[in-house]
Order: sequence, then structure tokens, then C-alpha cells
Amino acid sequence: MVYFLILLNLLVFANSFQNRFTYDDAEYIVRNPYVQNPARLFDLFKHSYPPHKPELSLYRPLVEATYLMDWCRSLRASEFADLNFNDRVEMPLFHLTNILIHLGVVLVLFFLIQRLFQNNRVAFISCLIFSVHPVHVEVVTSLVGRAESLCALFFLGSLYLFVKERGRNRLITPLLILSYIFFLGGLFSKESAVTLPPVILITDWFLWIRARKKGTSGVSENEKVATESSPEESFYDFAKSAFLRLLPYAGVLILYLAIRFEVVGRLGIARSGWYFYQLSTAGRMAAMSVGALVYSRLLILPVSMSADYNFPVRVWGPIWAELPEGFGNIFALLGLLLVLGYLALTGFLLWKKKHLAYPFMFFAITMFPFSNILPFGDFIAERFLYLPSIGFCLFLGIQFHRLLERKKYKRLILGVLIILFMFYSVRTILRNRDWRSGIDLWKAEFRQNPRNPNLYSGIGGEYAVARKDHLINGNAFREKGDFKNSAYHLELARKYEKLALKNFELAIKKDPKDFFAYYNYGGMLVEMLEPDIDRSEEVLLSGAGCTPENLHSLHVFYYYVGVINMRREPPRPNRALEFFRKAHQLKKSQNTILLGSASALVKMGRYQEALEIIRKVLRRDPGNYKAVRALKFLRKKISS
Repeated sequence: MVYFLILLNLLVFANSFQNRFTYDDAEYIVRNPYVQNPARLFDLFKHSYPPHKPELSLYRPLVEATYLMDWCRSLRASEFADLNFNDRVEMPLFHLTNILIHLGVVLVLFFLIQRLFQNNRVAFISCLIFSVHPVHVEVVTSLVGRAESLCALFFLGSLYLFVKERGRNRLITPLLILSYIFFLGGLFSKESAVTLPPVILITDWFLWIRARKKGTSGVSENEKVATESSPEESFYDFAKSAFLRLLPYAGVLILYLAIRFEVVGRLGIARSGWYFYQLSTAGRMAAMSVGALVYSRLLILPVSMSADYNFPVRVWGPIWAELPEGFGNIFALLGLLLVLGYLALTGFLLWKKKHLAYPFMFFAITMFPFSNILPFGDFIAERFLYLPSIGFCLFLGIQFHRLLERKKYKRLILGVLIILFMFYSVRTILRNRDWRSGIDLWKAEFRQNPRNPNLYSGIGGEYAVARKDHLINGNAFREKGDFKNSAYHLELARKYEKLALKNFELAIKKDPKDFFAYYNYGGMLVEMLEPDIDRSEEVLLSGAGCTPENLHSLHVFYYYVGVINMRREPPRPNRALEFFRKAHQLKKSQNTILLGSASALVKMGRYQEALEIIRKVLRRDPGNYKAVRALKFLRKKISS
């Protein structure tokens, strides 16, 4: 069984090895200097993730450490090594790491379920479905999705060791110490690992119930109980022991929160990072009730999948839901009924002490961080279902096992399981292809979610990235004297430039308040082979004018208006400095903005002021190579 699961996972995700960096990979890996310099390994524990977006309030040093590991072992000799990230590294090694982590999760899950239920069939069917479920493609195929799988690996490893050592009735054993370390590793991989203590509590309860029933209900009559608990242990004794067993995990959690607060400066998410920060609590809950319908579809029938869920959102088939104003909305009401029904069923199973309560509670607990009951930075993402889907897969594993024990319908049930397995496997393989590149991903979005409001802006941004890649390669070939390849890449760059501009214009026409489209359109106008700087400044200022609802992005527009004025012939440093200072007022933590102000001051001959700003940047970030280079240039300028 184990060998089959290993082979299956390698085969199902084999077509993802050649995929490029897509979607959020650029933000978290390509533009993250800390994962590209081995000398900064220990600095990973001293900054937020990614370092240039502290407003996200994320802290995931172990995930960054794995990116750094991939970077170091992926380097290859290339004449483009200092130009193009995609040419600097062998991306298959990045994807291999993702697949191996996912495979590790599957194997640990298999042994965990086997130990809990003492049944190989339940463990195998559950892991079979988990391995090939299409909703996991975003985690395994997208490199940024590694945070989910790495967190799950530590999470399940810690839980397995807890179950293994539970019967010893000790708080300190070598394996339990390793369990506590794994818990800390999960927290350092993703914040949602905070759900481990309540999951340990329900696992403890499950094992206590199994001991009391002595295996007389559940998966089969002759199973052995996976715990050393005494069947005569009272609920009071169990509760006292369970509380004591949780204390070390509570200590690890407190340690993590202290480290996180020291580095990030807060325990939760800044209000500017909330996805529904404009809505009331009731409005946020209504929106997430619609989200519950979408998540149920993704678990049961994973079709029409998306990397970018926004309102209007596809609920089921041709049915789409707009952003609800409250629970008077039919979809919000249906979603609320679904959630309440789920909670009522879970409560009933708990009351009856049914073993099916375990997967139901596992899903509810691990899904809670993404529910937006506590303000969160996103609406819906398929990767959020990675750990919670274990509850869904375990439920199916238990049910299929029970049905297969009925000899009368065994062939029929086995046929249904094979069809489900084949359907999920084919959907996963096909979905892997959608993630081959950013352009492919957004083309798939056009096909599957044509009402997504970010379609034109998203694909326009990917065309801009492709244009830049081909432009870099074209110039590099020209410097080598290979004019044929140079002409080929430069022609493609011109083609993608036109496509990017066209889609940005369509995005603005479709939604005049799409500040992201203004930002990309303005940037493209100034980076064109034939730049239109006046038009670029006009577009960026128009974008700044429509961003009061997105104040956390306004500084970006002011910064780039400043950059544009520095690029003019002749430069306009006074106007540039005005906008750099506006940007700095909104985002005082951005060193890039300060360096822009310093460059404007140098142009104006105000060297001492520029020197003070550069030194300020270096005090914040001594390894900032741009500041070091600027300091050397400025000292030479002053001495001459």
C-alpha cells in the first residue's frame, strides 16, 4: 500500500516539474532577496514574510528556508545569471521539493489513520483520495502553496507522535519532545498550525471513547484500540489527563507568539490586511456563508477551479453569487443553513459518541482560521482546504470501508470508488497543466470563471512578465552576437507588450476603480520599447485618485510617479521628491521609497540630506545592497 501511494503521487504530479514560477511565486520567491542568499539564512527568522510586505503580518521562516535550500542546489552556470530569475535556477528541483513534502504528508497521514483506527483499508482509501484530490493542486504545483503542505507535515507528524506516546502517561519522552518541536516547526511554516492543540484534544477524546467501547463500534468489530487508556477511566480522570497532556503544547504556542510579536509587531493581522475590512461583521459572515457553499463544491465536485476567487463567485454549475449585503441574500442564507446543519450533525455525533464525529470535528477545527470569523487576509483559496480536507477524505475512507464490508454491494461500491479515484486523478493531472505558466493559468481562468473581475488585469500582468523575460533574453543574445535569437526574443517581447497594454486598457474600461490595472498599465507605458512617460504619469495619478478604498496601496502609485519623474529627460527631481515624500508618509517602513528620495536629493545637489537617508536605510537593513551601492557612489561624488 505504501509503495503504491508513493508511486501514485509521483505519477499524478509528474507533469508539474516543468512548470514555471506562477501567480504569487513572484511576490514571495522571485522578489524575496532573503531566499536567494545563503548568508542570510538566520535573517529569515528576523523578518516578516515576504520582507517587503510587512502589512500581511505573516511569519514563515521555515518555508523561506526551504526556498533558500532549493535556490542553493538549483544554481547553474548561465550567461544570464545576473539578469533573469527564471534562467538562474532549475525549477524542477523547486517542484520536486513540493511533491516530496506532499508525499511525506500522505505517508504520515497513512500511519496516523492506521494507528487511530487499526485498519489498513480505512487508512489506504483515505490517503488514496487525499493524494489525488484536485483541490490540492494549488498546494503541490504552486510553489507558494508549500506553506500549507510543510505546515501539514509538521502538524501530522506532531499529532502522530502524540498518539504513539499517549499511553505512557508522561509529558517528557524523546518522541514527545520531538512532537513539541514539530509543533513549533508547523507554526514556523504557517499560522494555521495553532489548531493543533484542539485537534490533539479531540484525538484524545476519540481514543478515550474507543477504549471505553473496546472496539465494539466504529470501523469493524474485531479492531484493536490504538491506545493504552483504561476502559474504566472516568470522564473526570480523562479530562484531567488531557489537560495535562496539552500543557507542553500550550507552552510551545506561547513561545511562538512571543517570537512572532517580537518580529512582526503584532499577533494578528493589521486591519489594512483584512480582505473584508470595508464590511461589518454581519456582512463578513454573510460573505463567508456564500464561501461555505463554494468550499463544499470544491470538496465534492472540484470543477471550474480558480486561483483567484472574488465576487461574483461561482457557487454550483452556472449559478453565480454577488457580494451579499446581509443574510437576506439567498446564497448567504443557504450557506448559513449549510454551516448550521454541519455543526448540528457534528454535535449529534458527539452526543452519541460516534466515531464519525472525529473527521467532522477535524474539518471544523482546521477550517476555522480561514472562516473570517476572526478577520483574515483572503476570501477563498483552494490551498486553504489542504489540511481540513483530511477530515473529508477520512470520512469517505470510513464510509467506503463500511460499505465494502457488505458483500452484497461490494462490487458496486468498489466501482464507485474506482470512478471517484479516476475522476479526481484526471482532474488533478489536467489542473497541473493550467499552472504551467502565469499566462496558462489566466487563460484557464477565462475558460472556467469568465465573470472573474480580475481577468484582464491578471492576464495583462502575466503578459507584462513574459515581455520582460523575452526582452532580457533578447538583449543578452544580442550582446553575445547571436542576432537571430535576439530578434526572435525581441519580437516576442513586442508582441506581449501589445497584449499587456490591450488587456490593461480593457481592465480599466471594465472597472474604472481597478487600481491594480492602473498600476500595471502605468508601469508598462514607461517600460515600453518606445516609452510614453507623460501618459504613464497621467494613468498612475488616475489610479491614485481611485484608491481611497485601498489606502494600503496608495503609496505605490506615489512612489512610481516619483520614479517616472526621475526618468524624464531632463529629470524633474523636485517633483519626484514631492511624490517620494507623499509615499513615505503613507509607508514609512519602505526602504525603497527612502532610496528614491535620496536619488532625487542627489540630483538636486543636496548630498548631506541624501547621505542621512541612506545611512538610515542601512541602520534598518545593513545588507541592503542598493543602499551600500548608493553610499559608495555618494561618497565618491562628495570627495570629487
